[in-house]
Amino acid sequence: MPLVHATFPAAEREAGVQDLITGDASLMPIILRLAWPVVVMMYLQGAYNIIDTIWVGQLLGKFALAGIATGGFVLWSIFGLTSLVSVGISAMLARRIGEGNLPEAEYVAAKGIQYALLLSIAVGATLWFLVPALFGLMGTNAEVTELGTRYLRVILLGCPLIFLSFSIQRIFQAEGDTVTPMWLMFFTLIINTILDPVLMLGWFGLPKLGIAGAALATVIAQLLMVVSGIWLLRRRLRFRTKRLLHPVFRYVPHSLPVITAGRLRIHFAHNWSMDWRLFISTLRIGLPNAISQVLFPFVYMIITRLPAAYGPQYIAALRIGHTVEGISFFLALGFSIATATCLGQNLGANKPVRAGRAAWIATGIIVAILFVFSVLFFTFSSQIGSAFSPDLDAIMASARYLEILAFSQVFMGIEIVLEGAFSGAGNTFPAMAITVPLNLARIPVAYLLASTFGLGINGVWWSISGSSIAKGLVMAFWFSRGRWKRKKG
Repeated sequence: MPLVHATFPAAEREAGVQDLITGDASLMPIILRLAWPVVVMMYLQGAYNIIDTIWVGQLLGKFALAGIATGGFVLWSIFGLTSLVSVGISAMLARRIGEGNLPEAEYVAAKGIQYALLLSIAVGATLWFLVPALFGLMGTNAEVTELGTRYLRVILLGCPLIFLSFSIQRIFQAEGDTVTPMWLMFFTLIINTILDPVLMLGWFGLPKLGIAGAALATVIAQLLMVVSGIWLLRRRLRFRTKRLLHPVFRYVPHSLPVITAGRLRIHFAHNWSMDWRLFISTLRIGLPNAISQVLFPFVYMIITRLPAAYGPQYIAALRIGHTVEGISFFLALGFSIATATCLGQNLGANKPVRAGRAAWIATGIIVAILFVFSVLFFTFSSQIGSAFSPDLDAIMASARYLEILAFSQVFMGIEIVLEGAFSGAGNTFPAMAITVPLNLARIPVAYLLASTFGLGINGVWWSISGSSIAKGLVMAFWFSRGRWKRKKG
């Protein structure tokens, strides 16, 4: 992809986006304009998992696939812990931009990167020593445990890169720039796709790393994301998308990344002393979200003991099912982040009614889209499973899982979009109060349905789907009460 400099005044274009978010224009086009690059970025991010799943499943077999599935639960925990910084910084940054206080916004963004680096070192070191206990908790057999540990230990070496990449993405998005993170993710995905088979199979004279090669490819791609993102922020540069017609295929539209001037510039030289007040405010907003995100995979670690007892094909089904569900999950998460930006900036501009309207419009859009996805998941469950594994047992197990998940997709979308709305308001406690108890309820419900009520493995799948339905309904009720409008940021 060639990089060219734009010929239009990009700084004025940035200001135009800001004015649209907090102005009086129709909200649906604005939400779609903010959301589509985030949705694409989320799909690209989900493609990391899909590519790893396909390469590992096709080249290394179902035990290796089960290994990255179990290791992936811990990786989810790392992603969740990034919320300690990224969610709080994003909420405060959006408020400052909505207020028009750009110097304070730049300061908040710079401190967010610093806090992400410091916390990531502590998190990575702690999880490194907890790896054996975590696999013991999941009850996996010796071969799956060994492969999963090998995968996860490499990922943990890149823990600072994961924290930094998430924080950098949220800085761009809170600014109202959802295009730059999309292009950064696109470039890093290409690197990950190329490196996966090279490092796993030892091509071009490199050592054959197996499952560790898939992890190393992801770490290298994250490094590219962080270096590029910081470079852009320090120079107040951004990517934009320019539509072109290819000179050969005249009627086929192409999009090229264009480098333009941005709105915020990050300075680090004088910002390395600890601002404890800002740090505490960041944690206060981010901690409830992080707790929710970390407990989510923790619940799956425990629930995994049930599929493990039925056979490794059901652990593989979890991986396949979660990877496919990522299609709808990342779509909803993209609208969630766009909603957080729109809601946070409008609260900063003292427009709470417009902020609430943006959240409900985004929710309506996602409900309509995910209903279609539910039909597709249910109808083509076997065909979807066969794309990830040639093993007939794994295909049949994943097909049943997808059929049951299809009933909860719409409600999952409601939950995720409104959780983003709460985050944009800096009011993350209600979402935690809803998601944590209902996620934890999956454990006893799964055991009851599987054993006491005799549903077997289907009971585990129904406990997951049923709790998602409940979370969506309760989240919509709580948000409709409107108390988030009074939250100070």
